[in-house]
Amino acid sequence: MVKPHRRRSAMTEEADRAVLPVIRQLKAEHPFWGYRRVWAYLRFVERRQINKKRVYRLLGENGLLVTGHEKLKARRAVS
Repeated sequence: MVKPHRRRSAMTEEADRAVLPVIRQLKAEHPFWGYRRVWAYLRFVERRQINKKRVYRLLGENGLLVTGHEKLKARRAVS
């Protein structure tokens, strides 16, 4: 059985609106920072109580997530 999607509470949306400009500014200054580093900055430098999953969700919803890089295959010599 699939559960229906639950709507976020007004308090959650208000808290998201409060932190989103800070996240946007951080991403403008540091475009290669991922959600972990953004979360760590907010948590330990700015002393905000914020969850990693919330930071990840906000970055994803606003198109701010960093795309991963492809690993290069090792080049092997043929003998």
